[in-house]
Amino acid sequence: MRLPALALLVVSIAGADTGEDEARARARVRALESELEEVIARVAPAVGAVTRFGVQIDPATGRVAIVPAGQGSGLIITREGLLLTNVHVVEDGARLTVALNDGTVHEARLHADTSEGQVKGDIALVQLDGDRFPFVDWQKGSSSALKPGDFVFAMGNPYGHAEDGVPVATLGIVSGKGRSPSEAGYLYIDALQTDAEINPGNSGGPLFDSSGRLVGMNGLMASRQGGSNSGVGWAIPIDQMRLFLKDLTKKRAEGVAYGYLGLEVESLPDESGVKVTRRLQGCPAPRIERGAVITTVNGKKVRNRTDFVNLVGKLPERAVVTLAYYEGRTFRTTRFRLGSYAEVAARREGSGERKPLSPSRRGYLGAQWEMTHAGLRITHTTAGTAAEEELRPGDFLKKLDDRDVGSPKGLLEALALYAAGEGVMLEIVRDGKGTFVHLSLCDAQEAAGG
Repeated sequence: MRLPALALLVVSIAGADTGEDEARARARVRALESELEEVIARVAPAVGAVTRFGVQIDPATGRVAIVPAGQGSGLIITREGLLLTNVHVVEDGARLTVALNDGTVHEARLHADTSEGQVKGDIALVQLDGDRFPFVDWQKGSSSALKPGDFVFAMGNPYGHAEDGVPVATLGIVSGKGRSPSEAGYLYIDALQTDAEINPGNSGGPLFDSSGRLVGMNGLMASRQGGSNSGVGWAIPIDQMRLFLKDLTKKRAEGVAYGYLGLEVESLPDESGVKVTRRLQGCPAPRIERGAVITTVNGKKVRNRTDFVNLVGKLPERAVVTLAYYEGRTFRTTRFRLGSYAEVAARREGSGERKPLSPSRRGYLGAQWEMTHAGLRITHTTAGTAAEEELRPGDFLKKLDDRDVGSPKGLLEALALYAAGEGVMLEIVRDGKGTFVHLSLCDAQEAAGG
């Protein structure tokens, strides 16, 4: 498809000298439109509208509800129903649904993502419930050959307009490459910039080239109006996502994080490399010390800090890296694997203490309660949960493991430390006598009764 010719053809129509010239130009424009329509129709069945549901809990009663919390987009990339989307689209989702353009709505669950570590990547895979799905092959497209001016189109669910599953398409060009926007708390390195309109709800949706090959995943936009596109949007390039997708497709309920290097660098005035200014704790690069000048990363020339960040920052943990550098006038090379942010953070903390989990991952009691003058009393248990078997209306809660839970605040703070499925020991008072019960915590959907 030669979409750049489209604008020239429009000009030629306006300046056509004869009716015959105008007719030929219009026919060529219509042929290109038909080709674009055909490409969009071919990939549309694999584009999904994602709805994320969050958890609401009434602290006074313990009543749990699952409510809509956000919308986004995604692209099915395997016949088995793995859908590629952003972490920020599905993160903390107690329930996920995906609507497709055949009118079906599928339950979905997180398969694997890049959210672990000190910095969060924005690549996630969710698994749709079902058997066989239309998909776009993520191994065929390439972002490395794209140039500013190349036509691309974005598809997705802007402002929820594709809730029926029929995706919306917007057309634009590649505005720039190698961008590192910082508008959100997610890592965007070596990103594509496009003026194809990306609005709230487009996040996680695909960016295609003019032939319908996947070249990126839309993720961020810039807006001074607050919530509307201003012609500046960013997508994670497919060539970067490929570094993660091979492992992500194999994992379930796990993740692959971006790698940790632990070197701070600064550009040199002559753009001949970057100078190491600081070596951080847990840096996996052997022998490279402050003052070294790095000139290449995996054989690719480094001119400045931007080059260095784009080359190293997009790599997954455990990726093999070869750095060439100078110490004074001595030229050296070193080869090593990138480290893990999670491991470095664990060494720094070293306490092993539990930390609160997100509402979608934490465990729930599966019961409702009320605060009385005698303490926190169970009023109702949810069918199908362990609490239905182990607790009774009228029981008073005292401790969960070693934590006091004699008030709603204390119970909720304690429950936030445990994942769904974990077993806990409850100290209770039943019929005036103290006793202990052991039960497995349920997830948010089970606690909500469904």
